[in-house]
Amino acid sequence: MQSDQELVLEFKQSSQREGPYTILLKRHQQKVYYQIKRMLNNHMDADDVAQQVWIKVWNKLDGFKMESEFSTWLFRIAYNETLNFLQKEKRQAGHEVDAENMDYEKASSGSDHPKSTQIQIALDTAVKQLPEKQRFVFMLRYFEELNYEKIAKITGTTEGGAKANYHQALKKMEEILKKN
Repeated sequence: MQSDQELVLEFKQSSQREGPYTILLKRHQQKVYYQIKRMLNNHMDADDVAQQVWIKVWNKLDGFKMESEFSTWLFRIAYNETLNFLQKEKRQAGHEVDAENMDYEKASSGSDHPKSTQIQIALDTAVKQLPEKQRFVFMLRYFEELNYEKIAKITGTTEGGAKANYHQALKKMEEILKKN
């Protein structure tokens, strides 16, 4: 199996770009989609933003310098596109996403235990109440299990900043969960 870096090189050097691009897309599209969906909690919006991410990847892949892993670069694009979408939504609608309208499809999948579903719902609700940057750092660390170095590259901060955001998110979530 070709590595991401090999596929990027093939994309850059070939006139047949669809092949390596399609492999990269299939390899990473689910993680990108779920990362966006966790931020937006709306399937249609997450799908739209994910499409924008993959269009941007197609258009910018020639300029990828391969100084970092492809997945780090990809998550950076997804992060920026998600933030752009959220800012646009706030400007247009002037409202916050209501925690009551969250999509719990993922929370209930794979479990017949009501208690685990309630815990997942409480966790999702707490995550949704975090400031955007803390929420994204928390999700990258907790759900994607990325190290602080990668998180720092994706979010455009320092490793110390990523750690601080994660620990602040944990404290806020603990406070939120204690109230419930």
